[in-house]
Amino acid sequence: MRIGCPECEATVNASVPPGPGIHDDRTTNRLQGRETACRNCGHELELYYY
Repeated sequence: MRIGCPECEATVNASVPPGPGIHDDRTTNRLQGRETACRNCGHELELYYY
């Protein structure tokens, strides 16, 4: 996944493992997170996914 750094606007490449996603038939859709840092300015980014 490629996202923009909010501090310096550089492109940050981050990997997010495949998850189950959001399903209507499940009662628990757990939000997960992962941290990464911008290689240009060092700003820490937090990515959240299902």
